[in-house]
Amino acid sequence: MTITLYEDAQFMREGVVDINAAVVGISKVRWTCITEREATNEQAAAIMRQQRFDILPIVNDAEIKKYYRTHKWNDYSSISQDTITYRDVIPYHTHIHDVIKALAIESRNFFFLHNERRIVGLVSVANLNCRQVKVYLFSLLSELEVRLGNFISSHVSEDVLLKMTFETKEKEKHEEVMKRYQQDKKTGSDASFVEYLYLSDLINIIIKQKLYDQLGYSRTRFENRLGSLNELRHAVAHPARSIVTDKHPVEKLWERIDRVEEALFILG
Repeated sequence: MTITLYEDAQFMREGVVDINAAVVGISKVRWTCITEREATNEQAAAIMRQQRFDILPIVNDAEIKKYYRTHKWNDYSSISQDTITYRDVIPYHTHIHDVIKALAIESRNFFFLHNERRIVGLVSVANLNCRQVKVYLFSLLSELEVRLGNFISSHVSEDVLLKMTFETKEKEKHEEVMKRYQQDKKTGSDASFVEYLYLSDLINIIIKQKLYDQLGYSRTRFENRLGSLNELRHAVAHPARSIVTDKHPVEKLWERIDRVEEALFILG
């Protein structure tokens, strides 16, 4: 590939959020570990309890073949030493989408990261609350909002959208929307009104206009599949909120990602 073609290819990367396991996880250069010579249950438990680590790698010179783990996540009263197997590792360049999917489907809390059979890092469910994961989720939800907006615009007139929006009970929320819309209209920088709406508005419009059947959903299934995404949208929009918690495990996060991707596939 010539330099010109390579440079041009970079301009074609619309919508790319290239976040992988290495970006989210921690390198072995910076992780806390224990040497094989020091590896006793008592010493390991003390480190894990103090640092609140559920996984503690055991290092033997340059090799990493074993680790300590808690029997129950976030419970440091009982730990054991295990050998790293092929099931415990994924490539360090694995996309975050596939990391989340693997953690959820395999009911795991961590993976060691490898490069050409060398352990080079670690990623766990705790890392899923980092800013980079929120950037990835925000990109997914933003794409969903854009496609829902385009779908609605092709089926509902702007006059009807305005009427529906400002006849709702959420007047305070929509007063700000109207204010921004009118200010932009005065300066000539206004876009289609649907672009000013929130995800919850878009979902409600599709329900009220009974457009869900054109997407292959029943009303109940549409509400169940997309309605819960508002909660994820709120969590992503607030930096202080955790995405994965005891009440919202990684399985629930993956379920919501799957719902977004299903809707994106249907919307085309």
